[in-house]
Amino acid sequence: MKNIKGIVFLLLIAILVISFTALTGCNKRGNVSGERAGIRKFASEAEREAAFLAEPASSRTIHIAYDGGFCQAALAVAQLKGFFAAEGLKTELTRTGGTMDNTRDALAGGKIDTSAGMIAGWLKPITNGIDLRFTVGLHTGCSSAFVLANSNITEFKKGQVVAISGGIGGVYHNIAYRFIAHNGFVPEDFTWRDFPADQSLLVLQNGNADVIVIGDQLAEKWVEDGTLRRIRSLHEDADFKNEACCVMGIAGTFFDENPVTSEKISRAVYRASLWLDESDANKLETAKLLLDNHYISGTAEYALRLFKLFRFGLPNDLTEKSLYDSVDEYQALGVIDKAINAEDVKTQIWLPLDLEG
Repeated sequence: MKNIKGIVFLLLIAILVISFTALTGCNKRGNVSGERAGIRKFASEAEREAAFLAEPASSRTIHIAYDGGFCQAALAVAQLKGFFAAEGLKTELTRTGGTMDNTRDALAGGKIDTSAGMIAGWLKPITNGIDLRFTVGLHTGCSSAFVLANSNITEFKKGQVVAISGGIGGVYHNIAYRFIAHNGFVPEDFTWRDFPADQSLLVLQNGNADVIVIGDQLAEKWVEDGTLRRIRSLHEDADFKNEACCVMGIAGTFFDENPVTSEKISRAVYRASLWLDESDANKLETAKLLLDNHYISGTAEYALRLFKLFRFGLPNDLTEKSLYDSVDEYQALGVIDKAINAEDVKTQIWLPLDLEG
């Protein structure tokens, strides 16, 4: 009998410990200071490094998805300028094919450990089962709504035909939904048409659409030469210009097994972003690095113009608000299933870490 009582007592103690751990874990998920999801405070840097060296990823190459382009330029900067190396990381930039499906499959297959991309593109796949944790915001918005410069259109109006690239339900379609929602409309107020990105200008010139929503990387040259003008913009308009557009994501399994490594990756990307944002000279150097390594095409001058449109190196509170607002708005718009608990999604996707170190 005494043995049975002893066993029951031990079971009760175990249950209490598990319950306490779960409760403190939930409390930590509400904190933006970095004490979340297994990232604990360390008494010293030596203790932190010992924990890092005990993680499986500390002794292997970490594969970071990067297919080129301006939006994720901080990843290339972190690699090429030594920010990853300064954290003691062995990293490799890995091409996945450049589409959301490619990146999703690469994550699922273990080909890559981390990725970065637009909030507008990642939220729906995550609610459909992709296990990705966002840890740092890369920069403010990089997409706009455009019309022909000689058009009489100055704003979204009911009945317009809006063209997007990347597919119905894709990144630019979702961004367009937020544009029209902020103007008081619903998706049913417009006709939506999907066109290949390289036909964007022709779509407007041939009268197949009134407005087109695409990335600034593609369209800025047409703004510069007077062919297009913006009527809505993620980086110009007051209701969007202080939002994170692109974020760093780490595969859930990788994060759980390598919390200190994940913090180091995120801090390196954050510091690379701050360096990029520091001066026009740094932006120009970044442009040349990307061109020399065939990550972008065009000229350094055009790349510099693009980099100057956006703000890099975003604080955690700004990124958190951007993610949470996006979840709420996309659920209201039907992009995210309305039956899903939005608070659960927010807790799942956002795991802010210690970026200052």
